[in-house]
Amino acid sequence: MLVQVDEKQFDKIIDKLKTLVYEYNTKIKEYGVYLKPYHIVYKNGRKYIYIGKYWYRLEKIGGKLKWIYLGKRKPLENMPNPPDIPSLTIIKEDNKYIVDEEILYKFE
Repeated sequence: MLVQVDEKQFDKIIDKLKTLVYEYNTKIKEYGVYLKPYHIVYKNGRKYIYIGKYWYRLEKIGGKLKWIYLGKRKPLENMPNPPDIPSLTIIKEDNKYIVDEEILYKFE
């Protein structure tokens, strides 16, 4: 069930999720692929936030680093499995944050 959380709760959830992704990305650095820590999509006046959902590799193109999309599945089977991040969407609409209540229980 979707529930509304205040900004303080939202920041706490996001910080914990991003920390899991950053720690995992540090462990898999040698493979040259990463879970994108934070991805935002704007649609119909809403902001959809995805944490650790998409796989990328970084490539230097014209002196700039570019994220090259690889998909939603782990790209290399011999890599360690990613952290257990709930597959859910976080929505920001106006000044409200809407999350699945499952995530509240996971990080309390």
